[in-house]
Amino acid sequence: MLNRLSGQYRIRILAIVTMAATGLFCPYSEAMAADAVQARKDIKAMGLEFTGSAFATVAGNDDLTAVQLFLDAGMDVNAGGGAAIGVAAGRGKARMVQFLLSKGAKPTANAQHYATTRGYPEIAKILTDAGERE
Repeated sequence: MLNRLSGQYRIRILAIVTMAATGLFCPYSEAMAADAVQARKDIKAMGLEFTGSAFATVAGNDDLTAVQLFLDAGMDVNAGGGAAIGVAAGRGKARMVQFLLSKGAKPTANAQHYATTRGYPEIAKILTDAGERE
């Protein structure tokens, strides 16, 4: 089956399968290299670019592994004015919002607004408790 896929998709599938298999047998810290160079290689192998936009996208998709890779690679958790926490809040990803806060993300007014207007009061409360005031 892999022979019929284009090179780009073959690399993505192999990276995902490899990461999933490795994650089953050892914790993240052992499965992935925590150094920045290896983390950037892992991000590239996933078919992602090391940009603030891609970081916000994976946060909004609740992809904890990819978010951790971005952070290991040196991404500022508040890149793009806190876009990652804003997207996660607006998509109702409470676990991701809490994770980003634990990594130093600032609870922004935009994230608060997105959580409130899109019907996620539990996330709005998490952000308020973390310091954001409406």
